[in-house]
Amino acid sequence: MLRFLAMNAAFGIFIGLVLTAALLYFNIGDFLTRVHHSTMPAIAILLVAGPLSLLLGGASMSTAIMMLPYEKKYED
Repeated sequence: MLRFLAMNAAFGIFIGLVLTAALLYFNIGDFLTRVHHSTMPAIAILLVAGPLSLLLGGASMSTAIMMLPYEKKYED
């Protein structure tokens, strides 16, 4: 079960990092330009990539938990 959750969390984190890379590559919201003009560009990227990756990792884990098959133990 923990392996199942860890794999889903890793998938969500990976998607968050890919989305951050897409934000930089396509310069959405003038983000890449602002990063280039920043004095510490690594922190600017980290402040976007970190929360986005954690959010999508948690969403992926919660979706995986909700999609687990549920077997009813008792008959009504």
